[in-house]
Amino acid sequence: MKKRRTLRADTTLAPAGEVEREIYVQALPACCLRSFKAAVLANVEERRQLALDCSCGRNWWITSSLDERVLERFVTHGGPRVGSSADHGPSAA
Repeated sequence: MKKRRTLRADTTLAPAGEVEREIYVQALPACCLRSFKAAVLANVEERRQLALDCSCGRNWWITSSLDERVLERFVTHGGPRVGSSADHGPSAA
């Protein structure tokens, strides 16, 4: 089966440590979107990454995704829709 090259638009991210500022992936700045796509489509590493680090200096947490490639690559962090606002750390996923 051929792997899809497009990513699902329902993935949400937030600036690291600021899950209340969650946005959809298509709203990322252009450089961060390129970094996100490159990280997801790159060869799989042993460990999942805690954050997406962009060369512009921004760091993003993945707060939600239904894309298996994103979930294989990154640890998800609880966003505002995932429980109490006090839960800002990585999820058990």
